[in-house]
Amino acid sequence: MAISEPFTVPDPSAEPAAAAEFALHAAEERFIEGMGLALEEDRLPRIAGRLVGLLILSPQPLRFDRLAERLRVSRGSISTNTRLLENMGVIERVTRPGDRRDYFQINEQPGLLQRVVDRFRDRQAMAEEMQRALLHGTEGGAVVGDRLDRFIRFYAILADSLHSVLAGMEDGGGKSPSGTP
Repeated sequence: MAISEPFTVPDPSAEPAAAAEFALHAAEERFIEGMGLALEEDRLPRIAGRLVGLLILSPQPLRFDRLAERLRVSRGSISTNTRLLENMGVIERVTRPGDRRDYFQINEQPGLLQRVVDRFRDRQAMAEEMQRALLHGTEGGAVVGDRLDRFIRFYAILADSLHSVLAGMEDGGGKSPSGTP
């Protein structure tokens, strides 16, 4: 699917093809903006989410300048947010022989999700270390030990669940109930 260009609303009496193209464009815009809002809820810049949304919809890597043009934001904003998303492992910079421009695409490898699993495991290990230290008997140890147990179980369940999701995605089991990925 090619990413359509922003355009004005067609005349209501226009042919069905124009109406279908407008519907596709409107759906793309809602998806891109929805991704922006979703990542904003996760305390990331809205532009970062919009970049992710656009790159998900693009079958080909997009040039840096094209990202700025398509999202109608400054090149500085694109630079800041592509760097952020690259560092997170969400997108990757690609090059083309003989072309000095930067292109970006979604990183198809689940490296970011694996890093989240690793962070959950680190938090779990930190709590387990504290729990072991409590074995030497401190005041309030039982209450604190119970809290740490819940904390440890919480992060263990999160890490195990996300690890299972990643394994399912790798073996093709990550399809939705409707049969689509």
